[in-house]
Amino acid sequence: MILIIGSTKDDTLYFDSVITQKREERLFNYVNLTFGKIFNQEVVLVNGVQTSYLSSAVVSYLMDKYFIILTIVVGKCTAFSKDLEIGDIVLSRRLFIGDVDLVEETNSSIGQLPNFPFNYDTPNDIIEYFSSSLESRVLIPYKIGTYISANASYSNDNQIESFRVGEQLFGHSRCVVFDTIGAGVAMSSHLFNVPFVCVKVVSRIFKQRQSAKAYAQVLKNYSSVGKAIVSTIGDIGRNDIIRG
Repeated sequence: MILIIGSTKDDTLYFDSVITQKREERLFNYVNLTFGKIFNQEVVLVNGVQTSYLSSAVVSYLMDKYFIILTIVVGKCTAFSKDLEIGDIVLSRRLFIGDVDLVEETNSSIGQLPNFPFNYDTPNDIIEYFSSSLESRVLIPYKIGTYISANASYSNDNQIESFRVGEQLFGHSRCVVFDTIGAGVAMSSHLFNVPFVCVKVVSRIFKQRQSAKAYAQVLKNYSSVGKAIVSTIGDIGRNDIIRG
């Protein structure tokens, strides 16, 4: 089963429109789950998850109950680096946790949970399959970059000063974005040894407010992302490329 998770219903709306054999449930009374199939591949859609606290709980629950082979994080992200614009699609290569500081207590690095990795990577083969689908089916820019995820929507310099050196965040300066649910997915994926990938659309530039016009562009680009992801799911189903 492939898990597709977003913060809002808009984030998963495209997939909801193409899924077959649909069955809906509610988890923890307010998280929406939709089970079904895409290209004969079992999937579960999740929306209503706004923070990494909740995404970790939901993803861990589903991974413990079902045989999840891949988690795809979709929706909106905020661009930090100047090489990104509103509407760009960003495919994850690496993810850092932005709101963990246990350095004095445990001698860990900024962003690191004790006994957990410093960063979480999307496997190269997953990147290659999604890149191929994006290149063949999407006519808008996509980039492979770094996600920094926290239980906060970053909007000012003070929030990121602990891991910022000049224009570098955790040592990265190109194609860097923020989100609020990826960290929880990455931690749960690490615990259950399941690969994850983030495929999100830039909806806001760091320190700027999101406009209604920008959000309309993001929603338009969601369908392009959806088509590429559905194409990749079809490849997974045909070629059995992920074995969990």
